[in-house]
Amino acid sequence: MAMKVRVEVTNDGGLKTSMESEGDLSEALKPIMIRNIIAFLERQFSSSSVNIPCDCDGEDLTIKERLASFLRYDERAPKDWFTSSQIRRIYEEAYEEEVRLSTISTYLANLHSEGILMRKGSRAMRQYRLFPTESMKVASAVDVV
Repeated sequence: MAMKVRVEVTNDGGLKTSMESEGDLSEALKPIMIRNIIAFLERQFSSSSVNIPCDCDGEDLTIKERLASFLRYDERAPKDWFTSSQIRRIYEEAYEEEVRLSTISTYLANLHSEGILMRKGSRAMRQYRLFPTESMKVASAVDVV
């Protein structure tokens, strides 16, 4: 089945960011595309400006996706600087699942590289915090052809 998807976000200053995907997508690839769209939109919006629908139980999300969603939208997530150990403890309580500290540290570093988290301190004293984002609005909806 041929499919074309384009998502465009325009911030208050007129800066546009878009994502586009096109091609023959089998049934197996559709969930991946939907996750990519959700991840793109999550990167564009702050939790205060929009509530993006997602799998709130986190059953179909990877640990990294669940962690990113948790940091942005969960009331239990810290609003200021935090360490990997602090997030590990809070995350394990929230999802009732054990996760290695190295896994949390790796995903926090990845979220920093993706521009979602700020980082400070040496490796031994590393701290993270969500980047403050300006409110944004959707300029165009998802078009499926």
